[in-house]
Amino acid sequence: MFKKILLLSISFFILSLVSYAQPQGGSIKGKVFDETKEGFPFVNVALFQNGNIRGGATTDFDGAFKINNISAGSYTLEIKFVGYQTYRLEGLIVKGGKLLPLSPIYLKEATELLKEVEVVSYKVPLIDKDGGASGGTVTREDLARMPGRSAASIASTVGGVQSDANGNITSVRGSRDDASYYYIDGIKVRGSTNLPKAAIEEVSVMTGGVPANFGDATGGIISITTRGASRVYFGGVEAVSSGIALGEDVYGLDNNAFNLFEATLSGPLLMKKDSTGKKTDPILGFFVSGNFNHVLDPRPLAGDQYRLRPSLRDSLIDPDKLGPLRPTGFGFGAFYNTDFLTPNSFEKVNYRQNVDRTRASLAGKIDVNAGPNMNISFGASGSYNDRNSMPNNTWLWRNSLMNYNNNANYRDLDWRAYGKFTQRFQNVAEDEASQGGVKNAYYTIMVDYSKEYGWVEDADHRDNYFNYGHIGTFDIYKTPSYEFSDFDGNGVLNLVQTGVNDDSIQFTPSTTNGDMAAITTQYFTLYDEIAGNYENITQLLDGGALLNGRRPSSVYGLWRNIGYGYNGSNRSDNTQFRITAVGSADIGDHAISLGFEYEQRTDRYFGVSPIGLWTIMRQLANSHTDYGRGIDESRPIYNNFGSFTQISFETLNTAPGDFSGSDPQSFFDYNLRNSLGLDPDGTDFINIDAMDPSDFSLSMFSADELLNSGDNYVTYYGYDHTGQKISGRPSFDDFFNKKDQYGNYTRPIGAFEPIYIAGYIMDKFAFDDLIFNVGVRVDRFDANQQVLKDDFSLYPTRTVREVSDVNGQPVSHPTNIPSSATVYINDIEDPTTVMGYRDGNQWFSSDGVAVNDLESITPSGYVVPQPYLVQGVSTDDDVSSNAFEDYKPQINIMPRIAFSFPISDEALFFAHYDVLTKRPTTGNRLNPIHYFYLQTGNINRVNNPSLLPETTIDYEIGFQQVLSTSSSLKISGFYREQRNQVALVNKIGAFPQTYSTWGNIDFGTIKGVTVGYDLRRTGNISMRASYTLQFADGTGSNPTAAANLIASDQPNLRTIYPYTYDQRHQIITALDYRYGSGSSYSGPRIGGKELFKNTGANLVANFASGMPYSRQQRITGAALITAPTPILEGEPLGSRKPWNFRADLQIDKNITLEFGKDDAKKKSANLNIYLLMTNVFNTLNITDVYRATGNAGDDGYLNAARFQTSISTQNNEEAFRYYYAMKANDPYNFGIPRQIRFGVKLDF
Repeated sequence: MFKKILLLSISFFILSLVSYAQPQGGSIKGKVFDETKEGFPFVNVALFQNGNIRGGATTDFDGAFKINNISAGSYTLEIKFVGYQTYRLEGLIVKGGKLLPLSPIYLKEATELLKEVEVVSYKVPLIDKDGGASGGTVTREDLARMPGRSAASIASTVGGVQSDANGNITSVRGSRDDASYYYIDGIKVRGSTNLPKAAIEEVSVMTGGVPANFGDATGGIISITTRGASRVYFGGVEAVSSGIALGEDVYGLDNNAFNLFEATLSGPLLMKKDSTGKKTDPILGFFVSGNFNHVLDPRPLAGDQYRLRPSLRDSLIDPDKLGPLRPTGFGFGAFYNTDFLTPNSFEKVNYRQNVDRTRASLAGKIDVNAGPNMNISFGASGSYNDRNSMPNNTWLWRNSLMNYNNNANYRDLDWRAYGKFTQRFQNVAEDEASQGGVKNAYYTIMVDYSKEYGWVEDADHRDNYFNYGHIGTFDIYKTPSYEFSDFDGNGVLNLVQTGVNDDSIQFTPSTTNGDMAAITTQYFTLYDEIAGNYENITQLLDGGALLNGRRPSSVYGLWRNIGYGYNGSNRSDNTQFRITAVGSADIGDHAISLGFEYEQRTDRYFGVSPIGLWTIMRQLANSHTDYGRGIDESRPIYNNFGSFTQISFETLNTAPGDFSGSDPQSFFDYNLRNSLGLDPDGTDFINIDAMDPSDFSLSMFSADELLNSGDNYVTYYGYDHTGQKISGRPSFDDFFNKKDQYGNYTRPIGAFEPIYIAGYIMDKFAFDDLIFNVGVRVDRFDANQQVLKDDFSLYPTRTVREVSDVNGQPVSHPTNIPSSATVYINDIEDPTTVMGYRDGNQWFSSDGVAVNDLESITPSGYVVPQPYLVQGVSTDDDVSSNAFEDYKPQINIMPRIAFSFPISDEALFFAHYDVLTKRPTTGNRLNPIHYFYLQTGNINRVNNPSLLPETTIDYEIGFQQVLSTSSSLKISGFYREQRNQVALVNKIGAFPQTYSTWGNIDFGTIKGVTVGYDLRRTGNISMRASYTLQFADGTGSNPTAAANLIASDQPNLRTIYPYTYDQRHQIITALDYRYGSGSSYSGPRIGGKELFKNTGANLVANFASGMPYSRQQRITGAALITAPTPILEGEPLGSRKPWNFRADLQIDKNITLEFGKDDAKKKSANLNIYLLMTNVFNTLNITDVYRATGNAGDDGYLNAARFQTSISTQNNEEAFRYYYAMKANDPYNFGIPRQIRFGVKLDF
């Protein structure tokens, strides 16, 4: 022992930066022995990645070592001691949050000092004795061979992660789609998870057994770790293509024109130098990767798709040719020519029109070597997405035939950045007795900031709101109307003005929305007579012309007509600021970790429905003059014409003098007159439809004018009603009380700023052969907003304890009624008697009997029960904060217990119990607009800012068995209880009106078993396969599942049915077949040449049962844009769609390229050529069906006897039938067809 101490290395290995992953990284532990098989103390252990040292330790007196907080990835472990052979373990796979125990390591005496190295290749154990979270991990090496490029596509290969026929994740072990979270380098992701594939080091999926350092999720955790810096320079470029679009033709492997370019570069930025000036170790290192992708059609369709022939479309929007309209034949009005088209008017297309997408992403890291035990790292990632689409596939399909050029433009820009500091404390024990205390201690502090921008708007109009819906100028000619009457009462008849009438209208088209302008242009050519056709706006609209702010009628209620513009322009601005910290130490046999998380979000949104602005402007302009029709009889103008006198009048001004917010004159009219140089107090008629869109701005309106009594033209929070970002935090009362200098209410609404705080403690320890991982997490969620004190009343009410008499008449309450119950009376203005009570959601009669029917509690003549309001409060009062209170922060304590029991070296038993919670994400933002218009009865659905977090209790038990030296079988059963799920609820009997909102009333259970088979590389093949049997049932698949019941004023019924995403059976297989080279090559040869040298194929297949749907009793026009409400047949969600099968394949070949003639200076690079095919067998998967027929392409309408009369009365029966058949054969009811891409990747 003394000799070993004398030979102790001169210094410990300098520890460089540990690349950032989760705040809780992975760990490695092992034990080093000498030749006598005694524990070897004071041996240096170093961990390398890409040539950079990532961590290190020194063995204790027993030869044991442990390295904590290691980023997920592949590493090399080196163990050195002077006089002994260096031991190097390569290909060590570390997983985030996992403890990796190594087999015993034996050092041998070197024959020549520090020259000999024993190299050992690490083999990943078939059984993870650490237990931990359920799920799976895919490393960079495996990911590079797989067909998918995104983290989501990789995650969908893990058992328990359900996906649809197109590969989109629908659920993780039966959870809703908002219950799972993505993390990128430990940052909770808001926005896109798009990353360059080359930047991903590992994708870890947790489907159960989530450790205490993760929270705010009740489904799964998908954690992405990106690559770190390298000691030496390396890089790579990759190009992928399926074809090139030239004009309207695509030349290539498929019709989608997918093209991607990706590049990666890493290396040192700044190096240390020794005394001779030679570079030694890096001080700064970097990694950066980015890609650019454009695809003509990102979601190709399997069925036939058609469009209106471009030449015919051009003719239909040209009034000098065919034009959009034709006369009705009745002497007035018009039909759309699109109602009469024949099948040869359309042509088949190979890809969807105007849906192309451009995407770019970037990821980078900078590692700083700040000392042997101090590490600093910085990183950032982000993506940009620009695509043409619509809110859903239904809307896309409506537009696809003849209005695809009016798809909306979606743009997203999100980025996130972090800084991380780690401090380690070395274990230097002076003697054997002192080594049993605190060891392997470290702490980490991380700060991250995320930003997410989003825009949805018309690609041409953007935020030029008044361009939307503008088709031209309408010059309206007016003449006064007269009648003979005795105006002065002197018995003499005079010709007296009775009003002002529209005489005629002339139209000049605009090019802003030329397709729609053509409709009105042609309407003005259909008839010669002005009378009955072109006298006023009403005649134009009745005849089929369009006005500014109007859109063309749909074709038979099936397809959007040519020119039907997108009515929306919105932007969002969301931020997230987080601070996380973790401290960890080994105390005896316990690995203790404590962590903290603070998160502050700030969400802002501004949206406009711009087409309707033209309508509201017409209503607001000239309103104080009765739109130019009002006459002021107090100011007659006399004109004598021979034997009679003509009496005319000035235009009536109902708001003379300076403007006030309470005037009949609108604020818009006042501002518009000022901008036009008119007298703001004048009565000149302003013809809105004769003005240019550039003459208007949102700042001309007051907030109330744009909110339009609850039928909003704008929606906003964190912005004002004109779209300007607001600073500060307006109070709740500001919305109801704050006014501008003119007396207009400004209606400010602050940004949504919830606060999330969490703390946790975890302990990993062993008890005999049992390995425990226990922890507890405490979450505190504060919605940071006001909530109603009583969600059944907009006004403060009296409770039983506060009511001893009613208007001086003593009352006695039933003894079973709680003192906190609300009292209801017979007349809210003049009460004389108690009608009933309510305790929470339970109603009682005046006798204390629980009732569900409110008839006995509702006074005669009233619609809802009348609450006894507190003294001094009247129903005439505006809504104010006296009926609200601060949100009570919700504190959730979540124990997490997991253990594993190695029955032998080849068998393992494991189990876990977790309590998981997540913040509400639907309908939980306080919206004062809802409450403001709830008072007037102009709104039915109201957000609920008092929603509670949702809860899931997760149980799992499993067994894993080694089957051979290269394969294992894993069986696990799981059970989940879901509570406090958010759902739509009715507040029947609320005052002043019944309304619907969101409540924590849904619940469900998920039961299942997953069988997984893992075959490590055996010869040429490796495979992961899983089968999941799952039953996911509950009272609601999503928050709006009960919308139809709520709309029919039904009570809040809760019945358990299968979820819409209940996928009973799922088989997932990831198979890799690969040939090596040289001695490891076992494939065919031709002329001694290895034909398939370094060639392989990777197949990912998913075979799953169909998801449920509800049958309907009889055929309805389901393909219509406004389809009739169906009637349920049998049980809800009692039928099943067909099974789906999807297989993706990547075939690749590696070619080593060498450069240079001198062997000592030769450089090499790796060229990888691959062919990627998704849905390789081109399976026609059915993703949706019509509820009446169970058919994906026919709803039965055209053949149903009861609709034949209606069909025969259409403008053109033949055209209608053709249109309907095309619409019903919806290709979005089928999965994506085969796609083929060719890729080349060069790594150097």
